Amino acid sequence: MTHQPESVLREVLRIALPLVVSTGTFSVVLFMDRTMLLWYDGASMSAAMAGGNLFWVCLCLPIGILSMTGAVISQHVGAKQEDQVGRLLWQGIWLSLLVSPFYFAFGTIAQSLFSMTGQTSDLIPLQADYFRILMFGSTGMLIETALSGFFSGTERTRVIMWVSLMSGLVNLILDSVLIFGFGPISDFGIHGAAVASVLSLWFKACCYAWLLTRRGISDRYQILGGFGINGKVLRRLLYFGFPAGLMHLVESGGFTAMMLRIGTFGDLPLRSTTMAINFNMVAFIPLVGLSIASSVLVGRHLIANGPAAAVKRVMVAIGIGMIYSSAWLIAYLFFGENLLEFYQLKTPDSDSIEAVVIAKTLLRFVSLYIMFDAVQLILAGALRGAGDTWFVLLAGLTTSASAIGIGFAFEPSENQLYWWWYVLSGWIMTLALVMILRFLQGRWKTMQMIETN
Repeated sequence: MTHQPESVLREVLRIALPLVVSTGTFSVVLFMDRTMLLWYDGASMSAAMAGGNLFWVCLCLPIGILSMTGAVISQHVGAKQEDQVGRLLWQGIWLSLLVSPFYFAFGTIAQSLFSMTGQTSDLIPLQADYFRILMFGSTGMLIETALSGFFSGTERTRVIMWVSLMSGLVNLILDSVLIFGFGPISDFGIHGAAVASVLSLWFKACCYAWLLTRRGISDRYQILGGFGINGKVLRRLLYFGFPAGLMHLVESGGFTAMMLRIGTFGDLPLRSTTMAINFNMVAFIPLVGLSIASSVLVGRHLIANGPAAAVKRVMVAIGIGMIYSSAWLIAYLFFGENLLEFYQLKTPDSDSIEAVVIAKTLLRFVSLYIMFDAVQLILAGALRGAGDTWFVLLAGLTTSASAIGIGFAFEPSENQLYWWWYVLSGWIMTLALVMILRFLQGRWKTMQMIETN
């Protein structure tokens, strides 16, 4: 019986869907985490938004570097160099351990960090406590990012899906218990939410570490045999990963600067923004799964089958992204009020009602840029998969700096909240245009991140 080759659509779906479910699980957990804090105390939700954003900004540089393990491993697989995988993973672990002390140090100055940004005095203690506790999960998050790259790079994406689902369940259970209390356990509010996040991050890291020690994987990919620091491999990871990490830092820093600026307008604008961003994240984060899939597929096919095969996979990924984001666009435009009713499960006060009214308008901004966001995310993943990481960094740096500069330079004296949402929309749409032009230009087709014979 003749074996039929896998169709491009089926291949993309096989790799991408588990990653979409995995990242989607994270978005649901993040959404529920903040929503539970709203039910507990509206100020806690606002504080978690700011504290969580700053936590991500602090970690996104090494996380961006470590996230490149999946793309590099996919090229090793395409070149039939499976024995090189173990030592690459170990470089990721050593890098995670090396930078961890800096994050514990950041936790000790948390209150000063938020005070310098001009946040309202009632939010600063909550923001600082949330941020400080999250720092205990920084090492776990770095290690699980590095190790998960093995499963995406070798196209074992279902493993990532199941680990993410289990971790998400652990997080939601711990959130329910630690935020509101249960039996003899007191309610800890925002502190409990932070502890739940830390434990779930370490849970994921331990799951991946255990799976990698199984004989079928460890022997084939020389997991234990790769133990030790390898300067050449580490330098290559840093060369291609550093611009990816710096890109994350630039984008996240710009977004956080916007959120912190909105936070200076008071709790109500920040709470409304958090509501809208929560639903934006539910739609956006699953697209990260498509971006990772594009990166992995481009990395493998560029080496094994040439650029034409890689382009086909990227086009299919963009088609899936368009269908997915179109569904959310319709939901935001026509069912925004129904979505935001989710925040009214508790007896609403006047501030909560007003926050929902503002958030409904903000969702229209999200509908304006969501499809552009899908395109730029998928194409950025594809370019990184080829090794075009320095251009992605330059594009992100230029557009981010321009957006923040324009935002502060021309901020009006009235309606500042909506002004910053216009800035955010223009930033994302411009970035999408830049990524389209680079992808069409095609220089990425001649790149690779590994040595081949």
